[in-house]
Amino acid sequence: MNVIYKDERRENGAVKYHVNGLEDSEFFDTLVAFLVKQYNAEIIMRSDGITSRVWQLKINDEILTLEHQEDIGNCFYSNTPAGDSALMQTIASDLESRLKDVPYE
Repeated sequence: MNVIYKDERRENGAVKYHVNGLEDSEFFDTLVAFLVKQYNAEIIMRSDGITSRVWQLKINDEILTLEHQEDIGNCFYSNTPAGDSALMQTIASDLESRLKDVPYE
């Protein structure tokens, strides 16, 4: 099973990348730290609710959204008009290779 699931249904126009097996809100913080450290992401918006978190990060000139929904888990997507980008695909591949051997349920 892949760690990253690419959902191409384009809900709200975006291709969403879901992180399978690591759905808890603590892993959301790990994803943020990873993007800041590895991609020099800048946090530009934070919205933390009771059952969800939605943050926007800027990497180079692209804005991406990172979401945690209690019932769905963690996902990220590009805010570009195309709804997907080479950067999202690079991040997904990077996470896939780093997390493929992490044990999860």
